[in-house]
This record gives sequence, structure tokens and C-alpha cells, in this order.
Amino acid sequence: MKPTSASGHTAMKPTSASGHSRSDLPLFLTISFVGAWLAMVPLWAEGLRRTSAGQGTPRLAALCMILMMLVPALTAFGLTMRGLGPRRAARALGLARANPWRHELRSVAVGLTIPVAITAAGLALATLAGRYAPAHLPGPATVVPLVLSALLSVPLYFGEELGWQGYLLPRLLGLGRIRGLLLGGAIWGAWHVPMTALGGSYPGHSILLGIPVAVVTATLLGTVIATIRLSTGSVWAAVAAHLCLNEFTLPLTRAVSGGPVDPLFAGPLSISTWPVTALAVLGVWLAGRRCARLRGRLPAPQEQPTASR
Repeated sequence: MKPTSASGHTAMKPTSASGHSRSDLPLFLTISFVGAWLAMVPLWAEGLRRTSAGQGTPRLAALCMILMMLVPALTAFGLTMRGLGPRRAARALGLARANPWRHELRSVAVGLTIPVAITAAGLALATLAGRYAPAHLPGPATVVPLVLSALLSVPLYFGEELGWQGYLLPRLLGLGRIRGLLLGGAIWGAWHVPMTALGGSYPGHSILLGIPVAVVTATLLGTVIATIRLSTGSVWAAVAAHLCLNEFTLPLTRAVSGGPVDPLFAGPLSISTWPVTALAVLGVWLAGRRCARLRGRLPAPQEQPTASR
């Protein structure tokens, strides 16, 4: 019988069900990182670089980013499938739904809500600092296209999160929960370097500034996403959180603003979200510890007294 949490969903073990433990981890990381750089080679060859936040994404850049996002999942699935076969590999990585639909929907709602709350709080700090000027609320003409784009992009975010949350995270938990979460976030940030170096996250800024800021931001946000994954027991929730960051909070930050937005100082990837994200991680961690203590005080199901007849 698989261990379950108090909410009834399957608990995550320090290693995946594949039985490979951390033995394949160096191979997974090597393929994922090399694949990310290879996916960006056409952009480096063309000399493309994002120099302003208002600059559009060329088709070649969009294609390269799609290929880059699929690398972690394809690598994880290939390594896991060696020992389990396709169906069991899909379940081990979280691709196949392991929880009831009602629980998955609640988990996805959590995954969508937390990035919005973090971004809103970060924008409030940026506004107080004079780095952001909200002008109006987004209307249906702005939101509807974002929803359609997000629905079409779901497979791409599974492409990343099956690798990071389905394959990598269970193996890092063997190092300890907090250490594994932070290390996973740092790995996620370092994996983005080929894109960040081309101005992907902080256009117009030196890579000597952009790369360290991107790694710190990804460490914090990646920890939040992984915490959502652990708290809900759902890879789908992690996908929803990642999708919300890229497909909603980033464009809505620009849409709500009354002028140009520098993503280094305002938005979900900005330094203004650092304290908010750190507090969110701390809050979730403390809540998890409190729930664990409360569960420890409750009698096990078999110990509960039965009603007299």
C-alpha cells in the first residue's frame, strides 16, 4: 500500500517509483543542460538578443524555447521508461493522474492562485518604490487571449515540470526537504542561463547582472512551485503555477501598467518579489510543520474508538 497524506493523495517518496534512486541524476542533468544550450544555438548563430521588454518574440526564438522546454520531460521519461515501461513511467512522473479529479482541480486552483498573489504583492512593493505605475485593470479583451494561449501552452509546461517536479524533486528530497527544494530551484535557474544570456528575462541589462538575478529568482520561485507540488501531491498543480507565472502574471504586469515596465524591478521575475516569495516559502513551510504536528496528535484510524451498538 502506498503511503498517503492526510488529504488522501499519494505522498511523495524521496526517490521515484522507478527504483533508479539518484543513480541516473547526473545523466538527467547533463542531458537537460546540454539540450538547453543546443536548443539555443540557432539564436546565438543568428545573433538574436532581446534588448527591451516591449520587443516581440521572433518565430525562431519561440521554436527554440519550445524545444528547450521539452528537453527535461523527454529526458526524464526516457530514463524512467527504461525500468518501468511507458505506462508505469507516466504514473511515476505524475503525468498520469493519480488523485481524484476533485483533488486535482483544487490543487490546480492553488497553483494558479499563489503566483498571482506573489506578483500582486511584489507589484505593490515596486509601486511604493516608484518602479511601477498601475493604470487600469485588464478587461476581457486582454484576458481572453491569454487564457487561450495558456491552454495551448499546457504541454510545454508539462515538458518542464515532469522533469523538475516529477523526476528531479523526488531524488533531491533524499538530501533533506529544505536543502532539496532550494537546490532544485537553483538548478532550475542555472538551466535557464542560455535563455537569460540572450536577454530573455531581463532585456537591456548586462548578463553579469541578469544571470545572478535570474538564478536567485528561479531559486525562490522554483522552491514555491516545488512546495506546491509537495503540499498538493500533484504535478498538475506545479504545471499550473509555472504556466500562471509565464502566461498570466508576466503579460498582465505589462497590461496593467501605465508605461514601460522593467522586469528587473517589477513583475513576477523582479527583485521586488524576492521578499514576498521568501515569506511565501516560509509560510508554507511553517504551515506544513504545524499540520504535521496536528496530525501527530490525532489517533490513527485503527485507534479511533468504535461506536457501541
